[in-house]
Amino acid sequence: MKMNFKFFYGAFLVLIVAIISACTQFDDLTGIDSVDSDAEYALPLLSSHFSIRDVLDGFDENNSLFIDPDGLIRFKYSGDVLTKTTDEVFEAINNALGIIPIPLVEDTTTLPPFPDGLEVDRMDLKGGNFFYFFSSKHPSPLTINLRVPQFTKDGEELSFQMNFPAYSGSGDAISMNNLFFPENLDGYVITPEENGDINVIKEIVTEDGEPAVITESTVLIQDMAFSYAEGYLGNNTYDESRDTIHIDFFDRWINGDIYFADPRITIFFENSFGVPTRSVVNVFEVFTVREDVLPLESEFITNGIDFPYPELNEIGAVKYKEFEFTKDNSNIDVILGAGPLALDYDVDAFTNPDSDPEIRGFITDSSYYKVRIEVELPLYGKAMDFAARDTFDIDLSSFETIGEAEVKLIADNELPLEIDGQVYFQNVAGTIIDSLFDNGTTRLVEAAEVDAEGNASGMATKVNYIPVPPEKFESLRNSSQLIMLVDFSTYNEGEISAKVLADQEISIRMGLKVKPE
Repeated sequence: MKMNFKFFYGAFLVLIVAIISACTQFDDLTGIDSVDSDAEYALPLLSSHFSIRDVLDGFDENNSLFIDPDGLIRFKYSGDVLTKTTDEVFEAINNALGIIPIPLVEDTTTLPPFPDGLEVDRMDLKGGNFFYFFSSKHPSPLTINLRVPQFTKDGEELSFQMNFPAYSGSGDAISMNNLFFPENLDGYVITPEENGDINVIKEIVTEDGEPAVITESTVLIQDMAFSYAEGYLGNNTYDESRDTIHIDFFDRWINGDIYFADPRITIFFENSFGVPTRSVVNVFEVFTVREDVLPLESEFITNGIDFPYPELNEIGAVKYKEFEFTKDNSNIDVILGAGPLALDYDVDAFTNPDSDPEIRGFITDSSYYKVRIEVELPLYGKAMDFAARDTFDIDLSSFETIGEAEVKLIADNELPLEIDGQVYFQNVAGTIIDSLFDNGTTRLVEAAEVDAEGNASGMATKVNYIPVPPEKFESLRNSSQLIMLVDFSTYNEGEISAKVLADQEISIRMGLKVKPE
């Protein structure tokens, strides 16, 4: 966004354009002298009356600029939206559930516990395969009943029955498996016992009543995936990518200070995971125009910020939260008053930060969370010798020589900003040829008075007479660029915090008194 200083440059640019291009806008200018003389002409050059709102309405690139209902102007800069979905957040769980081979040494075998301290009360599966592998050398026929009571579908538990013929006594053992036709676990619901156990039960019945001779007894669960999980879902840190918010307010800064009276950094949360989650701040720093790196300091940086989250009775709901860092809970006024160029941040998320298993949560396969960070700089504060610089190409070679000339500039201002300025002219070699004002930086616009609440009132008027002798204009004809320096301060040299409002107006009237050569 390049319009930050456009308005403030406006008053000064009017002056430059009038002198350089001999503007032909002849309006009725009250207060501009006219001279009735054949040897001297008084030309009304320009009358311009506008507010900041008028100027900003002409911009297409104002996505970062907002005007409050009360007229206060705010610059807002946002980072990218950080989004995490179920698959990303619980990738570790899915990986751990990917392949689970379980040898059935006992008649009842308990599946390994869930990873990362998970305590699952219920899990609805949307995928996965259940395999079994059995081999027998028993001399008489036998039957194996395999059951997993905690896996149910439509009220029926997961179960299989295998009928083995008698082993002949020689050769390989008799094998039975479902390697090519595994049981699809889509639609099954896992409901562990109260102690969290999930058991695989094998029951072997032999016709001769002898102990069964089983050489292999294994089950395997592969690629298990869930659509819903409920319980204590463990401690996990989810790494977010590092991001930077660029702040172009100070792009043309040279020197000076701006103190924002009420800057804010807002974190916007949007979350449908039913799990307590807290931010973990790795980096939160401001890079300044003076090449300092200043950390944001706050108890909420140290201790983290809790995400909003839906309760168990709010499955499918999305919770929203805005958290603001202000000057009351952080050092934001210090770091954003130091000429910020960028905000560098790296914020992760940590689930169940209090490690309280009494808090039971949930996730679904459509759960997600989003985090966005926004920097807000309201034009309410103090500016002290805040200088900016810009360069423009010009061509004065086609202008004929003039005699004596004098510009009269009248500025009526409702803004709480006083503006000083100077213009330097340089040639193609980059050498400074001359300046517009002989006595250095000149006050162009006076600031309107400001009360204790920062509100400007009344109108301040400043009148300037700017002589342009022939030798000066002749030297300016050789220039190819003009360098504009503008210095802003709030009322009374920046001693009082002031508000810049969209409907505050400034009026520029200009006349040119020319004496031909």
